[in-house]
Amino acid sequence: MAKHPRMILYLDKVQELLKAFPTFTIQQVLRAENAHAEALASLGSALDTQFRRSIPIEHLDQPSIEEAE
Repeated sequence: MAKHPRMILYLDKVQELLKAFPTFTIQQVLRAENAHAEALASLGSALDTQFRRSIPIEHLDQPSIEEAE
């Protein structure tokens, strides 16, 4: 269950997109079992420019979901 307003918008978007699929499965993967994704998530949130020289990281200036004002 999403609590932050922006995450609620993302959840709403995902639920809307899921209607296009006849079936789907959601499976939780523990961090310890998904080290590559965890490393990429950590790099993606790092602001140190030295990482950007060797690993392409896209920085979004604004969220991809619009928040209601």
